[in-house]
Amino acid sequence: MAELEAMQTRVVVVSFGSTVGAQAWLNETDTPFTLLLDPDRAAYRAYGLEHSLARAWGLRAWLRYAQLLLAGRKWRGIQGDSGQLGGDFIVDPEGIIQLAYRSHDPTDRPPISQLLLTLSQYSTTNRRAESER
Repeated sequence: MAELEAMQTRVVVVSFGSTVGAQAWLNETDTPFTLLLDPDRAAYRAYGLEHSLARAWGLRAWLRYAQLLLAGRKWRGIQGDSGQLGGDFIVDPEGIIQLAYRSHDPTDRPPISQLLLTLSQYSTTNRRAESER
């Protein structure tokens, strides 16, 4: 969080889930991030996120769910459309996508180091441009 704040970065989580499910997730994760709901999945379509039951329920996903259950996580059942795949995006203040990572399956996320590197590169470039003005 300190690194994100130092780079003046705001994280927004977008979900197509219900208000009840979103509140349960917020309570469970105690996330400091903003959560927006997109029940019609307009943002999912705009960002080119895929839908695939085969990939969403592939071997990698089953193994990850088993790891989480063995680690003590509670199974909450299937929430909404389990075939909707997600992604991670970095969008600058002008609305330009600096990083687009569309997940191949639910376990596929970019490393935090990659996200922080992209943010720091943008942050450094942005500070340099502001100082030249």
